Amino acid sequence: MNFNLMHCLYVKSQSQARLNLLLQLCKIKSENIKNALSDHLVRGISKTSAAVFNNVQPPNLTRALIRLEEQAKIVEQLKEYDWYNK
Repeated sequence: MNFNLMHCLYVKSQSQARLNLLLQLCKIKSENIKNALSDHLVRGISKTSAAVFNNVQPPNLTRALIRLEEQAKIVEQLKEYDWYNK
């Protein structure tokens, strides 16, 4: 599977527990950005609204989503690798 073309993160696609684990792989430290990511990816709030509600500049939230997406793709690649190499 070509993970470069695939998106792993969508609105309301993550549990809070899974998001917390993905955040551990990133260097995102801002609680406001983490909360905005949670509002968007767990609760299903639009990206724009999540940024406003959490006092985050939309470009900063977009950058955090891109960073998180990169980590999620690596996780999916590891899962696929393990599956095919049992």
